[in-house]
Amino acid sequence: MKSYTIKTNGGDIVGAAQGFLKSLLTSGVISAVLVPQEVTAKTNFVPTLVTDPEMLGAANPFAPVNGLNAARLVANLSRDLPEKVGVVLRSCEVRALVELVKLKQAELDNLVIIGVDCIGTFAPKDYAQMVKAGQVDAKSWASQAADGSNPTGESLRRACTVCTYPEPTNTDIVIGWLGMNGNLLVNAKDDLDLSGVTGLGQGSAPDSRVKVLEKLVNERAQAKAAAISEFRKSVDSMDKLADVLATCIKCQNCRQACPICFCRECVSAGPIFDHNGEKYMQYAKRKGAIELPTDTVLFHLTRVNHMGLSCVGCGQCENACPMDIPVGLMFQALTLPVQERFEYEPGRDLEEPLPLTTYKEHEFPELNTGKH
Repeated sequence: MKSYTIKTNGGDIVGAAQGFLKSLLTSGVISAVLVPQEVTAKTNFVPTLVTDPEMLGAANPFAPVNGLNAARLVANLSRDLPEKVGVVLRSCEVRALVELVKLKQAELDNLVIIGVDCIGTFAPKDYAQMVKAGQVDAKSWASQAADGSNPTGESLRRACTVCTYPEPTNTDIVIGWLGMNGNLLVNAKDDLDLSGVTGLGQGSAPDSRVKVLEKLVNERAQAKAAAISEFRKSVDSMDKLADVLATCIKCQNCRQACPICFCRECVSAGPIFDHNGEKYMQYAKRKGAIELPTDTVLFHLTRVNHMGLSCVGCGQCENACPMDIPVGLMFQALTLPVQERFEYEPGRDLEEPLPLTTYKEHEFPELNTGKH
């Protein structure tokens, strides 16, 4: 990787990032860029595909709000893409994209992945309220949070508080602002020609950046271990798990929000779970009474079984739940043992095969009883 620094104008980190993205466009490195842009009401940021450099004035890749994991948007964009497009993503989005590539849902040929530092985001509804109350300023967020702290005092999304990936990997370019003392760090792959990009100076990551990243990773790792341990203790039986899911209305928002749930025809939305009156009456007569909607626990366990190995812990499922069920935490608690058993870390490496699609003759020797 080649390393550069971008000096900011009076600490205007967002402005420096906008200038860098503009130069990527004008120099021909990319023909378009997908980047979060502020909406007119200033209460949210949404992924926006920009081809005109002069229309990047509302872009802010560091804004502390993220209403969706953009990996699936990028996967759709990547199919039959005729020109180079830069996609600005946070760590959880890059890791989800890696999994989608392995699942043959995305292509990287004409994508330039631009990863950005992230210490976490607020849920869109919370962020909107904070903006209206003057509690957060998206433009100054990167400057105020450069030491890894949350300057607002308000709670980040739960998934972000246990995320151990503040710096993205598997990218073509990284734009780093954590621990950079008001400047930007740009790391780029050796084969990426940035000679025509303006504003880049030679540089490397200072010790302050290394310390901030290490501190964040350690704190988040401890928080994650504690959260998962507490959840497992509180849900040590199927009855207790059913209690956690008791308020589920089976809206399937979690499935829609999940970047890894890509099936066009989900089994949960198909005929297997689409019961008619006759079936309901059969179930009711067999048990005496049945709760409606049915199969709520089975729905969640099916999702865990189906895509748990590729869960990157982005927490968008939990963000989308209208009943405030800790879906994201549940997924991490239930899938982590499986990921550890296969020694598989989702999004870690493009060349690392998915365990469930790879046959190993001598896998799980403890299950081999010698009987045939």
